[in-house]
Amino acid sequence: MRKLIMAAIVLAAVACKMEKTDNGTYKVEGPTPEAREAAAKAKANAKKAGEELKTETKELGAKIKSGIDTVKNSDAAARIKAGAKEAGQGIKQGAGELEQSAGEKMQKAGKDVQQSVTTETTSTTTTTRKH
Repeated sequence: MRKLIMAAIVLAAVACKMEKTDNGTYKVEGPTPEAREAAAKAKANAKKAGEELKTETKELGAKIKSGIDTVKNSDAAARIKAGAKEAGQGIKQGAGELEQSAGEKMQKAGKDVQQSVTTETTSTTTTTRKH
C-alpha cells in the first residue's frame, strides 16, 4: 500500500510539465488531464486495497479466535490439563516422601549420637597424697 501511494506521488510530480525559460528560471504548468486521471485511479486503487486489507485482517482474526476456542475446548486440551494436574500431585507426593525419609534419617542419626555419648563414659580417679 505504501508503494502504491509513493507511486501516485511520483506520478503526480512527473505529470507536471516543467520548462526552462530563456532567463534561466523554470516555468511549471499544472498536471495534464491524463496525469490527473492517473492520480485519481491510483488513489482509488489505494483506498480499495486498504479496505480489502482491513476486511481480510478481520476475517483472519475471526478464524484465529475460532481456532483457539476449538483447541481450548478439545479433548486433548482437557487431557493435557488433567495430566499436568496429576503430574503436580505426583511431584508433591514425591517431595513429601523425600522429606519424611530425610526426617527419619535425621532422627536415627540423633539417636545414634545420643547413644554414643552415653556409652562413652569417662572414669575419673582421684588420688590423695599422704605426708
